[in-house]
Amino acid sequence: MCRLSIIIPLCADDVLFEDTLVSVLQHRPSECEVIVVHSQEYADPYELRGEVCFVRAAHDAGPVRLVNAGCGAAQGEILHVIQPGILAWDRWTETALKPFEDLQVGAVAPLVVDARDPDLVVAAGLRYTRGGRRLLHAAGRRVSEGRRLFHRPVLGPALFAGFYRRWLWEAIGGFCEQLDAAWTDADFALSLQLLGYRSVLEPACVVRSSAATVCEAESFCSGRGAERVFWRHAAAQGWLASLMMHPGTISGAVLRDWKHPRAYLHLLGRCAALFGLPTHLTHAAHVRQAVELFLLENPPATAPRTAVHSERRANRYRDAA
Repeated sequence: MCRLSIIIPLCADDVLFEDTLVSVLQHRPSECEVIVVHSQEYADPYELRGEVCFVRAAHDAGPVRLVNAGCGAAQGEILHVIQPGILAWDRWTETALKPFEDLQVGAVAPLVVDARDPDLVVAAGLRYTRGGRRLLHAAGRRVSEGRRLFHRPVLGPALFAGFYRRWLWEAIGGFCEQLDAAWTDADFALSLQLLGYRSVLEPACVVRSSAATVCEAESFCSGRGAERVFWRHAAAQGWLASLMMHPGTISGAVLRDWKHPRAYLHLLGRCAALFGLPTHLTHAAHVRQAVELFLLENPPATAPRTAVHSERRANRYRDAA
């Protein structure tokens, strides 16, 4: 088993994909595997099959399913998802792997900067409010503002560039394919948090991105995903504060784009998600049971069992359920 698996999902834009693949192959460490997962035929014009493992997913696979297929084929202890349009930088994985020496760290977020202006932050991990809003931490700020900008705890990495402990990905069941890419990362990070694991930002791990790569417009799917994630994790965030802040979060999402139809599609998506409310409310208990069963059947040497078996965390799960 290698230390690191780098997963690149091949989406519609071959130019962005090939730019990312070239940067990864140029700067990758010696002990790693590179996996390209695709749902359509790929001609492999550069004849990379000796260096890259190509994984074929279902022809109708969306972005999240592509990522899961790549992670499922991976052999590394650490999974690194890097989306087309994200460009690797020198020694970017070396600094990202160091925080995993702490066994309570389940995921690491890199510092994502603008490809044309490396002093401009695109994302420094995710934040999540109790009202259910997902935010790209430090987006639009300047790296030169100082390191204190990156001292604030983050929820986890965004799916367009993130590092994850493989056994936890497997135990949780992967990224939720019922959510779009803009919400499945927050859901996974919140699940790690429920289990007692931490996600950290590593500002020394720098990757570059075009603005278009992380453009996340409101839509029906984003509204549905936002509402599903809110109810799946509201108990762990605190029922009282969550329910008090949630209406303001919904109103803010609509008012920010009230002149555009997408704002109302987003609201409609939130309403549609309520039909599955009983399932959302039992999510925490299901995650706990899945991870405990995984540990019983596949006890990983690097997994501190106290992270999921302590009475305090078990009580949090019972309350969340």
